[in-house]
Amino acid sequence: MYKTKIDWCDSSWNPVTGCLHGCEYCYARKIATRFADFLPEENPDGWKFRRGGTIVELEGMQARRQKDGKIVPAPYPFGFTPTLHRYRLEDPKRWSEPRTIFVCSMADLFGEWVPDGWIEDVLRAAKDAPQHRYMFLTKNPGRYVRLPAEWFDGLDAWIGTSVCRNDDLYISGR
Repeated sequence: MYKTKIDWCDSSWNPVTGCLHGCEYCYARKIATRFADFLPEENPDGWKFRRGGTIVELEGMQARRQKDGKIVPAPYPFGFTPTLHRYRLEDPKRWSEPRTIFVCSMADLFGEWVPDGWIEDVLRAAKDAPQHRYMFLTKNPGRYVRLPAEWFDGLDAWIGTSVCRNDDLYISGR
């Protein structure tokens, strides 16, 4: 999704979708589940994906069939199963107009299930499009704290956390 109705950002960028936190009132899970179907049998371009335990990595966009029979892109082909969308990493470079971008509005980039290397790839892609301001929200700020600080050097980013319970107030890490 490139444009958004969220009033505090211009766009969202989801190089990761899905989550394993299991939050009771998760809007992202409801959206992803609604658009979860995809058509592996109608695979004209040889879509590539790799399933590894609780995470999926996609090399290209998948497709889904609407109720009217039309085939359209499937933004959440595996529902809310954590999915790494490699083909989305270049999106911010394509947007020349400066934007405030909510990164992973449909996931938690700093969830324990996201490989460190993938987080580094996302941050590198953001650095490669320095015209934008990036906003990261996580329910796992301890993970952010444990990552190498240089990954964030030179990045115009706002980083925050969501707090739903008193247990969320403790940050483990450094």
